[in-house]
Amino acid sequence: MDYFAGIRGQQRAVDILKKCVETGTTSHAYVFAGPAGVGKMLTARAFACSLIAAGDRQAGIFFRDNVHPDLMVIEKPEDKTTILIEQITGELQPWLELKPSRAQKKVAIIRDAHLMRREAGNALLKTLEEPPFYAVIILVSDENNLLETIVSRCQLLAFDLLPEDDIEELLLQGGADPQLARYASKLSQGSPATAWQYAQAGDIDSYLRLARDIIQDLHGGERLAVFQAAEKIETRPDLICGILETMLRDILVYDCSGQEKDLALPLYLDLLQECHGRIDRFSLARAVKEIDGLRRYYKRYVNSLMVSTNISFKIWEALN
Repeated sequence: MDYFAGIRGQQRAVDILKKCVETGTTSHAYVFAGPAGVGKMLTARAFACSLIAAGDRQAGIFFRDNVHPDLMVIEKPEDKTTILIEQITGELQPWLELKPSRAQKKVAIIRDAHLMRREAGNALLKTLEEPPFYAVIILVSDENNLLETIVSRCQLLAFDLLPEDDIEELLLQGGADPQLARYASKLSQGSPATAWQYAQAGDIDSYLRLARDIIQDLHGGERLAVFQAAEKIETRPDLICGILETMLRDILVYDCSGQEKDLALPLYLDLLQECHGRIDRFSLARAVKEIDGLRRYYKRYVNSLMVSTNISFKIWEALN
């Protein structure tokens, strides 16, 4: 069985991992690094299943119910914002000390490894320094913040953003409306998971109008507009911020080229024309980068309104 079937846009990584399985030349640890939602976790599971199935012909039966004894997935607890040291010392390490139950390999996947506390990372480092010969550990990370000592003991595999056409095709294959698939792929910024969020949101036009209104209000508005914009963002931060970021990029692109064909969302030409020649390109480019960083805090369960307010302020500052 080809467990890698269905993975799109990551052929280089898939080819490397398939070769590892075929030749039996696996590393004891990997870091799957790249943007969120591009298939890192899907690939990690495919790799883990392939490794285990190579030594257990009936592994598929266990995989269907997610109960194979030689596969462990470490995830951030639902009520926490980070991966805890107890998950490494109390769960992972004792599990790895036991030899495989059915296969020749035991595979552990640490999802969102970038959310590990430093003490958890240090505890994991001890395992990476002297791993059992049958162990394979896969760290899936959206951010480049892992300890250098951890990365140096792993094989690093980079994952890429997907082209819009590939994402649109995936959405269409999943039954998405063609127009919705087209807009969602443009807003996805190369992430199929993000595209599915937009596709499943339904009335994407309402979010587009809301994002346009937020930029309109912040452009030339008083400081009070920042707090009003933040409240609007709070209706659906994950989606609206992505649209805002795309629109701001369009404003920057249009200010440089003046060409409608270069835009991701050529829907609000009047807004782009209104901003044309009236913005500081350097400030706007910096704001887009900062907003992209701020959006990550929504996933960490910090004060959402505070994040939205900071994003609104960055936009207001850049457009004025």
